[in-house]
Amino acid sequence: MIQLLVFKEYLQKFYQKYALVLNMLFRFMAGFTTFYAANQVIGYSPLLNQIWAQVLSGCISMVFPVHVLLFLAAVFIILQIAYVSSYLAFTTALVFAVLYFMYIRFLPKHGFAILAMPVLYTLDIPYVMPVIMGLLSAPVSIIPVSLGIIVYYLILDTAYVIGTSTEDSINLYKLVLQQLSSDTQMYVSICIFAVVTIVVYFIRNMKADYAFEIAILTGSLLNLILFIGVNYLMDINTDVIPLLAGIAFSGLIAWLIQFFRLPLNYAGSENLQFEDDEYYYYVRAVPKMNITAARKRVKRFNSHNELDKDVLEKVVQEDEGEPASNGVLKQDMDVTARHDFEFTVSLDKEDLEEIEKMEKND
Repeated sequence: MIQLLVFKEYLQKFYQKYALVLNMLFRFMAGFTTFYAANQVIGYSPLLNQIWAQVLSGCISMVFPVHVLLFLAAVFIILQIAYVSSYLAFTTALVFAVLYFMYIRFLPKHGFAILAMPVLYTLDIPYVMPVIMGLLSAPVSIIPVSLGIIVYYLILDTAYVIGTSTEDSINLYKLVLQQLSSDTQMYVSICIFAVVTIVVYFIRNMKADYAFEIAILTGSLLNLILFIGVNYLMDINTDVIPLLAGIAFSGLIAWLIQFFRLPLNYAGSENLQFEDDEYYYYVRAVPKMNITAARKRVKRFNSHNELDKDVLEKVVQEDEGEPASNGVLKQDMDVTARHDFEFTVSLDKEDLEEIEKMEKND
C-alpha cells in the first residue's frame, strides 16, 4: 500500500510537470482508440480502414474537445456505412443526430461515457463504466451510459445485417432498425447498468468506513448476478468464464481509479460536533492518505582541509544509504580527519604557579 501511495505521489508530480503534453497525448490516444475500434467492427471502406486515417483522427482529437470528437466519430461511422448503402448511412445519421442532441441537452460534459462504451465493449470490459459513473457522478449519468450502449449495438447490428443479409441496399436500413428494436441484450444491458450505477452511487454516499470499496465490490457482484440471472430467465446464451473475467478486471480498474483519485485513511476518522448561530453540526471527517517519497541529500561541511571535506562527504553518503567510494570507511574519520581549532583558556593564579613549577622541573 505504501508503495502505491509513493507511486501515486510520483505520478501526480509527473503529471503536474508535463500536464500540457500529457493532456494532448491522452486526447490522441482517445481519438486513435475510438476510430480503431470502429474500424474493427465496420471497416468497410478501404480508404478509411487504414492506419493513417486512425492516426489523423487521433491528431485531430488533440485539438478539439470531447463533443467534437464524438461528432467526428459519428461522421466516421456514417462514411463507413455509406460505402455499403447510402440509405442505411442516412438512417444511421438520423439515429446519431437524435442521440447527439439528447446528449447535448442533458449531459454535455459526459461525452467520454458515450465514446468509451463501444470501446469498452470491444475490450470485453463494459462493466467498469456503471461502477465508475456511480463513484464519480450522479444517477443522471445513466443517460450517457445508455446512449453509449445504444451506439454500440447499433454498430453491431449494422455489421451483422450487412454481413448476413441478401437484401439490396435499399432495404438494409429496415432490417437494421428491426434488429436494433428487437435486440433484448441491449435492453438488458441498459437496465442492469442503470441499477448498478444507482446502487454504487447510494453506497458510496453512506457514512460508513470503506464505503467506496464496498460500493465497488457490490457493483461488481451485482453485475455478475444480474447478467447471469436475467440471461438465464430470458434464455440468452452467456459464456460465464469471459463474463466473470471481464467483471473481475473491471472491478480492479474501478478500485485503481478510486485509489489514485481519493485514498482515505479510515483508521484516522473522527466524528466532530460544532455549532453556529443557526445550526448544530455533526461531521464525520476522514483524512486522506498522503505520503512523500524519501529524498536523498548530501550534506556538505566547511573544513580547513580538503581531505577532511572528502571524508565527511563520504560518511554522509553512507548515512543516506549510498556506498562510500575509494574504500574509505566511516570509522576512518577519527584517524584521518584533522581540524585546526582556535580557543582561549582562562587560568587562575594557582594554575599558573603549578605550570611554572612543572617548567622548572623540566
